[in-house]
Order: sequence, then structure tokens, then C-alpha cells
Amino acid sequence: MSTSITDFAMLAALNIRQWTARKLDRSVTLEVDKAHGAKDGGRYNKLLIDKSALDPIDQLVGAARQHHYKVTLGWGDNGERLLPASLFMEYSDEMQKFNTEFDKRVNKLVADYPDLIQAARVRLGTMYDATEYPAKIKDRFEFKVDFSPVATANDFRVKLSEGHIESIKGDITRRIQARQDAAVKEVFERARKIVAKIQEQTSDTDRKIYDSSIENAREFVAILPALNLTGDPTLTQIEADMRDLLVPAEDLRKNKRVRADVARAADKILAVLPWA
Repeated sequence: MSTSITDFAMLAALNIRQWTARKLDRSVTLEVDKAHGAKDGGRYNKLLIDKSALDPIDQLVGAARQHHYKVTLGWGDNGERLLPASLFMEYSDEMQKFNTEFDKRVNKLVADYPDLIQAARVRLGTMYDATEYPAKIKDRFEFKVDFSPVATANDFRVKLSEGHIESIKGDITRRIQARQDAAVKEVFERARKIVAKIQEQTSDTDRKIYDSSIENAREFVAILPALNLTGDPTLTQIEADMRDLLVPAEDLRKNKRVRADVARAADKILAVLPWA
């Protein structure tokens, strides 16, 4: 690759904080141990408010994280992931939608919070403890995306001897290359997982074919050119070959010949995938 990966990607960190409404009840835990003659037999965590009030937020957070992982690749040790520059606008728009909906659902929880606490008095019985409920519940929630450039060895600047500087830069370069290799490997692994699922379902006439398997392949092929940051020719060919798998699931279920063709195409892709 003639140009640096830093020209085609950035780092994106998705940070979501949410209140779990779970609290360890030490007295109940001790009571259970005593009743069963146990010692450190477990931990009793009570749910401070009804779970159904938190489910909408939990579901949205899950969807946001799923999208974040779908269009990014592993990179840093602190939660940063590699985001192709060509996907930046789409990613930013989607995360803004998630953020807006997150705020909406949190505000609904905040509005219902007093009633949820009152309901907990009855639901928890003697386990209810008013001191365990945060006064400012909204402060327990946050949705944030941070962007930063991909660091390079040249970003290291400090007053040391030239020999020490070059040694440290060499180490940084090797670590960056290792991360880049791992990011490329992740793309291949995603391809293998998706293709293998289709191969399993189409090669066995008794297996059920799921719409989601084809849709997952369709979504992956759509972003594969962006994820192929190093311009790997094998990935370019895999992208082209995977398009032969994008047959409506209903056609695969009804037409044995089409099903067999897709199975053979999947076999061909799996045969050339590295790290298999």
C-alpha cells in the first residue's frame, strides 16, 4: 500500500453510560446463605425499578453498538475502532439518530421515575430502600461518540537522543502494523462467518434457509469496499464473488438448482479465504 491507512480512516469511540437499576442487597444475601447453611454462596442483586421501564433504552443501546461494530474495525486498547473515512457521514448520521432516540427514551424514563419508585415500594416489599435511588436519574445516562486521528510514529515527539527516538518510533510502527494486520484479519473473519452460514444452509437440503443470512451478506458486501482499507486484492475478489450469494432466500427455498449453485459459490469463496 503506497499511502498510509491514516489517509483513509479515523478512530471512533462509542461511549454509552446507562443506569442498570441493579443493587446488591447484602442483608438478603446473608439471609439466603444462613437459610441454606452456605458461606459466600452467591449474591442477591435486586432490580430497583421494573425491568420493562429500562428495556426500551437497553434495546436502543444494543442496536447502536451493533451498528458501531458493523461499520468499524478493531484497533485500540481503549475502545477506539477504525472507521473508514468513506463511511463517516453515514456513521455520523446513524449515531445522531441513535443519540436523539436515546435522549427521548431517557426523558421518558425520567418522567416516569417518581411513579416507578412508588411502584417499587410495593414490588420490593421489605427490600425497598429509598436511599438507593439516585436523585438526578438523568445524570446516570450518556451517549457520546468521539473521533480522533490514527496515530503514527511521527506523532512521537520528545527530547531524547536520536537513537532512542528511532528505537521508540520503530516500536510504534510495529504496533501500528500489527493493529492494521488485525483489522484486515477481522474483515476476512467477518466474510468467512457470513459465507459459512450461507454454505451450511444451502449445502444441506434439510436445513432451513433464513432471510437474515442473505441480508447480512448483502449489508456486508455493501460496506466491504470501505472496510478494505489496504486495497487487498483478495478482499476485492471476495466482494465480487459474494455478490453471487445474494439470492433471495425464498428463491433458495423453492429452487434446488439455485440453492446448489449458491452452495458451490460459497464453497469456492471459503476455499480462498485466509485464516480459515
